[in-house]
Amino acid sequence: MMIAIFTILAIYGFAQGKKELTDDLLKDKEEVLAKFIPMANGDYLYKLYIMPSAEVIEKLEAFKKVMDLKTEQETNPAVKTLMRKDIDFYARQVLNRYVGLYGMDSIGMKNLEKILTEKKGAPDFNKLLDSAQKKAFVKRMAPEERKQLKIRIDEKADLSDEALFRRSASYRAWLDDQITNLRNTKYKADTTLGYEGNNVVKLKVIERELPSGYVKDYLTYKGTGTIIKMVRNAAAKEDAYRNFMTGVTNPVYKKDIEEVYANYKRMISKSPSPDFNYSNVDGKMVSLKELRGKYIYIDVWATWCAPCKAEIPFLTKVEEDYHGKNIHFVSLSVDGIKDKNKWISYVKEHQLQGIQVMADKDFSSDFIKKFNINSIPRFILIDPKGNIVDADAKRPSDPQLRKQLDTLL
Repeated sequence: MMIAIFTILAIYGFAQGKKELTDDLLKDKEEVLAKFIPMANGDYLYKLYIMPSAEVIEKLEAFKKVMDLKTEQETNPAVKTLMRKDIDFYARQVLNRYVGLYGMDSIGMKNLEKILTEKKGAPDFNKLLDSAQKKAFVKRMAPEERKQLKIRIDEKADLSDEALFRRSASYRAWLDDQITNLRNTKYKADTTLGYEGNNVVKLKVIERELPSGYVKDYLTYKGTGTIIKMVRNAAAKEDAYRNFMTGVTNPVYKKDIEEVYANYKRMISKSPSPDFNYSNVDGKMVSLKELRGKYIYIDVWATWCAPCKAEIPFLTKVEEDYHGKNIHFVSLSVDGIKDKNKWISYVKEHQLQGIQVMADKDFSSDFIKKFNINSIPRFILIDPKGNIVDADAKRPSDPQLRKQLDTLL
């Protein structure tokens, strides 16, 4: 569970013309919530996770009453109903986060992140990690208390409320949790693909448990994209693609999935890599094409990604050991443009080696999308002619990477 907290998954974006989903029913929920729940700059404070559950519930009910009063200004009855549902699901998600992270300690979490980023690969790493995980939580919630809170969070609601789904991020998050719970309980043994099989089973839950309609079609579309992008099993990818193309009629969804599938096919066929032309820390543009003539090992990362930063010491050592050989090492940041200065400072402060560049539109950048990247870290290996050797290469911390490089070089 704790490792998952530090595994940063980026939301993959499909080109859809107008934006389908919004979160525009009540725009000041967070501002009002901060008057009841410990928060600072939009983030929950650790103080929240050690509060008694009765106090948290009391504060959330008070928050809901204030928000309900705001809905009285809405004259459209249908919209007013959606607003009240949005408030309810927003409060449920706050409570869900409280239950999931109950007892979390700030010092313990900093130590855990330090272990993950600085001790990975050490002989006693697993022992250190286990100890750090236990110390990251200073309190434990009683099973019966947790059960009662989960009943509040999971209280039955419409699993296919199209109007609310389109306009409430809180309802969408709640629905995703319900699907995940079914995957982990009713469909728990329904996979042979290990961890990656969770995405396959989740799509199966959507197909079997949700009623026909917009919500099911949209989630099927997103789930299919996730499988083609993230699951390594070729048969699972082909099954997901085939089922989607025969079962979904939305032409926009079909076009996007066709593009994702085409990207996947291009990557496994060792075709020429897409090019990029991105800025380095000094403002100079660097293109992938101009690096041809040598192998190119690309690390796709971000300053906010703990697993990415955990790989940096290993990457630095690989760079040192293969210095002067027929290979370039490129670190490609997908930090948002608004965080460009943060990225530059991080690179300079930590004296990162290799070629450091930043994508122009984070995960929406053309190069990133053509490699179907929606989670990081991700590593890519390209040959001297610009052809893809491995679109999902081994990590620097994996000894197999050196074996592969030794064979190629």
